[in-house]
Amino acid sequence: MDAERATREEKKKDLLRQLAELTVEEQVESGLFLGTPHYSIIERVAVNLGRDLSRQTQERAAREVLANCAQQAACPTCGTPCSVESKTRDVISIDGSVELSEAVAHCEKCRRSFFPSANRPGV
Repeated sequence: MDAERATREEKKKDLLRQLAELTVEEQVESGLFLGTPHYSIIERVAVNLGRDLSRQTQERAAREVLANCAQQAACPTCGTPCSVESKTRDVISIDGSVELSEAVAHCEKCRRSFFPSANRPGV
């Protein structure tokens, strides 16, 4: 397991290096380095790249939570088994707009909707 983790960490580092290279190549093509840019410009581009990665990671993690939800969930109020559906909604994270996929169930008896993943242990 440690070897797999180390391999994954190395792959992430390599992909981040590649992203950094591509980002600087775009800056070179735009002529940013024909003069000496203020460091805040370089930093802003890097921060925006990090925010893009953050939003994509959040969306992917939400899809993973959804993939691990059961097809039915007990209503937290009355215990009635309810069908679980997949829905997407836009939320604003600290890094910007994210389209989250999530499991939602509706109890006809209680006339309420609930999020089954919120009732799972470890969440």
